[in-house]
Amino acid sequence: MNHHVAALVARLHEQPSHTGSLIVTLFGDALLPRGSAIALATILDLFESLGIGPGVIRTAISRLAADGWLVASRRGRSSYYRIGPSRRGEFIRAARHIYGRPRGTAARSLIIALPEPGPGREPARERFNRLGFASWQGILLAPDRPLPRSLEAGSIVLRATGGPESLRRLAARAWRLDALCDHYKGFLAIFGGLTADAPAFDPRDALLARLLLIHDYRRIVLRDPRLPATFLPEEWAGDGARRLCAQLYEAILDASELWLSHNGATETGALPTADSTLRHRFADLRGHV
Repeated sequence: MNHHVAALVARLHEQPSHTGSLIVTLFGDALLPRGSAIALATILDLFESLGIGPGVIRTAISRLAADGWLVASRRGRSSYYRIGPSRRGEFIRAARHIYGRPRGTAARSLIIALPEPGPGREPARERFNRLGFASWQGILLAPDRPLPRSLEAGSIVLRATGGPESLRRLAARAWRLDALCDHYKGFLAIFGGLTADAPAFDPRDALLARLLLIHDYRRIVLRDPRLPATFLPEEWAGDGARRLCAQLYEAILDASELWLSHNGATETGALPTADSTLRHRFADLRGHV
């Protein structure tokens, strides 16, 4: 095992157990584009390289299946798992957030929303939250954008403008950007050392590095409101983290896919070829990383 990958594995064991989350990362990153069930034996083989034993994996997978994230099937004595139909939409939305282009940079105004009191208040607040609104001092804030008519009609919605510095100061407080920035800086420090060696990783190391890379990046970026650049500090660590993630991802993708093609068993044989969505990940950064 490459020493950089070994260091990432050692770091994994210094943290609280996130085995279930790692399995979700594997399915969302590597298996969603291939659209197939994968043998439990393949997962056990891969995770053995991470120093995670079969008992821990079986327990985590059982919990994920109980919650609908995965669906189990059997053929003979072998078990297989695929993404649960009820959760597939969540995997797709997460993939868009992780690999997709950030929102446009031109917004210079805010939406201030106050859901009206009454029976519909809590559901309305939840809908605003899902749209990326921040709750700050009793109001809901977001960069200006079109809203669903039903949501806007049932709330008091104001639109306000501000100077660049005022918008940045407000965004930093409302979305707690300092803490998020620290997480991105940590990501840069941890994965920046892989850039020189990554293109030479063998297929297993490439897949392990890809799994740990996206696992860490996913846990940060899914908490990122992905505000327009006009709301962010001028030196925003999230931009550098995304460029690094895209650079490493491109460097190890082919080798990691080779491991999956050669070792990924399904009920009918090898894993099917990945669909076109795989090569569209981080597409806006191609040639810029």
